[in-house]
Amino acid sequence: MNNASKPRAVVLGAGLAGLRGAQRLLDAGFEVDILERLDEPGGMSRSHERGGYVFDHGPHGFFSRDEWIVDEFKELVGGEQGYRWLEKWSQIHYRGHYFNYPLRMADIGSKMSPFTLVSALFSFLWSRARLSITHRQAANAEEYLVDQFGRVLYNEFFGPYTRKVWDVPPSELDADFTRDRVPTLNLWDVMLKLFVDPAKSKLTPSGRIATHELHRFYYPVQGARALSEGYARKVVDGGGRIHLRAEPESVDLDERVVTARVGGVAREFPFDYVLSSIPLDDLLGLVQPPPPPEIARHAGSLRYRAILLVNLCVRKENVIGPFWIYYTDRFFNRISEYKHFSPALVPEGKTGICLEVGCNVGDDLWNADDARLVEMGLPDLEDLGLVRRDEIEDFVVIREKNAYPIYDVGYKRRIAEIIDWLESTGRIATAGRQGRFLYCNQDAAIKSGFEAGEAIVQWHQTGAGAAAPVQPRVALAGQGPRRQIVR
Repeated sequence: MNNASKPRAVVLGAGLAGLRGAQRLLDAGFEVDILERLDEPGGMSRSHERGGYVFDHGPHGFFSRDEWIVDEFKELVGGEQGYRWLEKWSQIHYRGHYFNYPLRMADIGSKMSPFTLVSALFSFLWSRARLSITHRQAANAEEYLVDQFGRVLYNEFFGPYTRKVWDVPPSELDADFTRDRVPTLNLWDVMLKLFVDPAKSKLTPSGRIATHELHRFYYPVQGARALSEGYARKVVDGGGRIHLRAEPESVDLDERVVTARVGGVAREFPFDYVLSSIPLDDLLGLVQPPPPPEIARHAGSLRYRAILLVNLCVRKENVIGPFWIYYTDRFFNRISEYKHFSPALVPEGKTGICLEVGCNVGDDLWNADDARLVEMGLPDLEDLGLVRRDEIEDFVVIREKNAYPIYDVGYKRRIAEIIDWLESTGRIATAGRQGRFLYCNQDAAIKSGFEAGEAIVQWHQTGAGAAAPVQPRVALAGQGPRRQIVR
């Protein structure tokens, strides 16, 4: 039974952002109900089992600059025995060669023709010199990539890969996309390292070089689910209720009630506040009274890139050497090998790999049969010498419709106006990759959830929510700082 003296919050979505936001609200004395449409919490931080293999919902290396987030991660995955501390190593496969990523000029020099290498070097130097003189602000992703790497490397690597993964010309993507996600080449590093002995930089799919500059990250021994399950436990231990197989149907701001079908049964959830981590366009479609036409148009303009995670159970010790390899000219965009993240995720003597395939909801790839998708990937796997047909024991295909927000030019203004309108109600805060339209990592989703929960707490304490319309601001993650699961 609800305690009428407590403020009530309904959280939409039980991913990391929703769970962490719910925890903050519970700590502040709120009654909290979480509505999750799937049959388990975790969102994109889930794991999938098949015959002794564990496949995460895509690989999730965990890192954060916020010590409190790292501390929570370590606690929730089981302490020191529950995580591994790893050095990141990734590659790009291009024209039969494997290049370290982030790119190193010495590595490029050992595998490109002398003409292409010289062209790439002069193109890079020219672009950086021009940038240092003009100080121009790139208007889109193509301009940013050319400024950072030069036209030659853009044409060789970054342009083709961006088009392949996003199915959008780089000139239509906002520069923020690449500014946040693509490591740059340091000019002095290029000049100093260009003449390193090329033989020391030679790579193969199973070779590692000690001189490669690597970053470190954490990975849960039992997979990504360890983190989301840890947050879910904290929520229910704190008195929160997680309702699974719950499909929201409306968020009525006048009556202050969320209606939903939970396991097919109609339910009503009264609220004082809503914390949403579901896609912004979905949320705007639920809100009653409906948003102004301009806000609705902004929501309708949001686009996502879907992804297929074709996971293969492989009767083989190893397939690739790095954690993952990017491909510019194959059926898949990237291959990851889960054994490298944690041997506990696969049976002894075997391994599991993930083929990431970009697509759009409703296209031929999205609608393809699971077995057909495996067949489509096999020719490239065999041609690359990675996996033979007779080495595949089983497979698991995962479809994620809102995997990547597409940062097209002008997206920031539209998102800001949507969020300003939602927050002006004094009742709705948003969080996470979907709720803030952020192409973010796990730590940023956690921080975003906490910040949205904190914003609601402040609204309630100051009376801002009752005094709508107001425009409280929730900082973007990274820019500032009774037990029941209902199935």
